[in-house]
Amino acid sequence: MEELFGLLPVYKPKGLTSTEVLNRIKKKFKISKLGHTGTLDPFAEGLLILLFGKATRLAEYYQKLPKRYIAGGILGIETDTYDITGKVIRKTHGNYPSREELEEIVKTFKGEILQVPPPFSAKKVRGKRAYKLARKGELINLKPVKVKIYEIHLLEYKPPHFTLDVKVSGGTYVRSLIKDIGAKTYLGATTESLKRTEIGGMDLSFAIPLEEVLNLEDLKEVLLPPDEGLVFPKLEIDERRLKLLKNGVYIPLEGDFREGELVRVYSPSGFSAIGKVVEGKLKPEKVFV
Repeated sequence: MEELFGLLPVYKPKGLTSTEVLNRIKKKFKISKLGHTGTLDPFAEGLLILLFGKATRLAEYYQKLPKRYIAGGILGIETDTYDITGKVIRKTHGNYPSREELEEIVKTFKGEILQVPPPFSAKKVRGKRAYKLARKGELINLKPVKVKIYEIHLLEYKPPHFTLDVKVSGGTYVRSLIKDIGAKTYLGATTESLKRTEIGGMDLSFAIPLEEVLNLEDLKEVLLPPDEGLVFPKLEIDERRLKLLKNGVYIPLEGDFREGELVRVYSPSGFSAIGKVVEGKLKPEKVFV
């Protein structure tokens, strides 16, 4: 069977892990090489980008892209997982902040912040996933990580419930963000809903519900170019220069490219490579044809 090479934006429903979504598609279409670009927790929903065949090599770039979420939190409750599915470890009672007070707290998180990932996360500790250790009752001490909150807005607030619209850097945990917001109110908070609405250059308008995908006869009907969601500048080259890239040769660059930035390379064959600008030349990072 011909190996697929492309991208599929799926709407992941609540109740499934990202791996379960992959496995259902693998089983239905008998696909061996398939990966995703960033885990969504089982209680979460929204945009999940799947990569097929050689396109799985692009996962690292998608994982680093900014992502947007609509997140619901509840004040006065803290759980061991930082979300509503976990064990309640603290409940507090007190006066809820006004909308203006909560908005001021929320604004303080915009920009670069240090964030401690949840103990129930995919972060590795001593070579093992943190959530596996946490399930065994082991004490997890995860180090703070520098992340960036590009945008954060309080959409709704009906105490104790609040809803945020946030755009964050790759590697940011919205569960930790809501926990930290709760800490600043002195009431604590946990995440009760989470929807991913954007990854890089793709939003929910691209996403196909999982059940619709599983009802297709041929995935080629809906497969997109593998770089569709990447926001890197684009460069078109001829077959001669593509051959140089394939052989590891840096090729001269013309145009307005910044030192160190990544570039999507197109040849007459279509999307062909990812390159990096180094001293005015394009260094081949990954070549796909």
